[in-house]
Amino acid sequence: MKKISVKKLLVIALSMFIIYSLVWFLTITIKYDKYTKAVPKNEYGLHYTVKDGYTYNIKKPFFFSFTGNLAVTKNRAGKSLIIWPKIFGGYTYGFHIRKDESDYQIYVDENYNPINKDDVVTVQKVNECRTELEELFSKANEMWQLK
Repeated sequence: MKKISVKKLLVIALSMFIIYSLVWFLTITIKYDKYTKAVPKNEYGLHYTVKDGYTYNIKKPFFFSFTGNLAVTKNRAGKSLIIWPKIFGGYTYGFHIRKDESDYQIYVDENYNPINKDDVVTVQKVNECRTELEELFSKANEMWQLK
């Protein structure tokens, strides 16, 4: 049996780490490029802007994670659309509603329907806020050309 030296093992491990880091960096840079062009960094180094009464922000994934998000919030309305770009195309959508003392976080599809149709409260909240949800989707699409 052939013996692998510790030095050789460390070189292999370091090489794998460097390759993975490079793949991660290139994937995230390419995937988030069109979003960050639309919402460049502000003076604090954050991808955040306010335009026409809406706040737009981007959270790029942390190192070794492939999950970041885009968000559109109607200022002072307590409603936000959160969009998670998938690495191989498509999106996952979440609708956040803050009303009075309650917070609702609801996954929705691209047609503004709740993913969990069995939850009566979820369906009710989405139906109550359908106009605002459609507005948020429209604003997100204007900013980032999602479709």
